[in-house]
Amino acid sequence: MSAAIPVTSQPAIAATTTAATTAAATATAAGPARRSDDSLVGQLNAEWARLCADPSSARAVARWRLPSVAAPADLELAVRGDADGILLALLRQGRNGDALALRSVFQLMLGKAVRIAATHAGRDSRPALEQAAVTALWTVVASYPVARRPVKVAANIAMDTLRLTVDELAHQRHETPAGHEHLHPAASAGSPPDLELFELLAWAVGNGTVTHEEATLLVDIYAPPAGRQGGKAAAERHGLTWAAARQRASRATRRIADAVRADVP
Repeated sequence: MSAAIPVTSQPAIAATTTAATTAAATATAAGPARRSDDSLVGQLNAEWARLCADPSSARAVARWRLPSVAAPADLELAVRGDADGILLALLRQGRNGDALALRSVFQLMLGKAVRIAATHAGRDSRPALEQAAVTALWTVVASYPVARRPVKVAANIAMDTLRLTVDELAHQRHETPAGHEHLHPAASAGSPPDLELFELLAWAVGNGTVTHEEATLLVDIYAPPAGRQGGKAAAERHGLTWAAARQRASRATRRIADAVRADVP
């Protein structure tokens, strides 16, 4: 995994990988899990709220020259309108040393990390799973190749975070990872990063990367509609064991990830 997560000029998160993993688990600003307790998720949400309220953050945001964005709190709405444009602009600022820009991408995508962790429930404690997923997210955000992968940015970040999380959990347990599972989309309707994940599956079916049945399996297992259980229960509905369903999901998501990487104009 990567180095720690820079947040502000006086970071609340320590500057080592270990500290990053112990402090790193939260939900995206656009996501449903706006925890405000003393959990790790709550701590990072509280930190983000402080950043949004800090006058120096508004001055930093003004330098980004993003349409309709005058403060960090405006980013969620802006991303709904232009996910690739906003995320790429922030990532480019981050490459130029702007820690708040990278922290903003991190916050916008944190819900994905929490949901990635949730798909591995039972393999470890929730704090440990979230630590692994959010640390993986920071690694991906901090090293995202803007020039090489300028399209489907949110989906790319989510898929890479998924891959690193599975690899890290496998390393911690000294075992082969069970699969590169897809993740639950945020419950917040209309969020482009979430819509993009569903659009990605439609795109993958359309170009023959995965079959309709594979895409349906991915959605049913990891993003079931309200009132229906995902995971093992969904696998059983498809007439599969949980192990077999995870293996099929792993193969499908690997093919999707490869196709996304190749689909750069």
